[in-house]
Parts: sequence; structure tokens; C-alpha cells
Amino acid sequence: MINSLNLCQYVLAGFMSPMDIGTTAKGLLLALPLIAVIAIVYKAIKLEEIKFVSFLKEVFLLFGSILVFMIITAIVLFVIMKAVVG
Repeated sequence: MINSLNLCQYVLAGFMSPMDIGTTAKGLLLALPLIAVIAIVYKAIKLEEIKFVSFLKEVFLLFGSILVFMIITAIVLFVIMKAVVG
């Protein structure tokens, strides 16, 4: 009982004091696994029949689309910020 209580406290402590990711290049690379999981889960839900090769192709296509959209959005926001702030 004590071990499960300590485990529960350990898990809850992670939510009470989140880790600092920052806005460095290393911190932004942490978005890649999140994008991959989103693409995998979305395609697993949406595809009628999952065949490995077609599923992998669809996941990579969605992963690339999300990544490109995020990069374009970041560039546009940077340009707007530079235009406004100077």
C-alpha cells in the first residue's frame, strides 16, 4: 500500500511542478514526437482498413503536412512580429 501511495504522489508531483521546456531549438524538437503521435492516432481512427504500407504513407504525409504548416505559421508570425515591433 505504501509503494502505490508513493507512486501516486510521484505521478501527481509531475503535474504540480511541470518541467521547463523553453524556446530553444532543443525544446522545439520535443514537438516532433507529439506531432507523430497525433498523426498516428488520427489516421488509425479515420482509415477504414489499415494496411501497413498505406497506413505508414498516410501517417508520414499527415506528419509532414502538420510540420510544414507549423513552420510556415512560425515564419509568418515572426515576420508580423518584426513588422510590428521593429
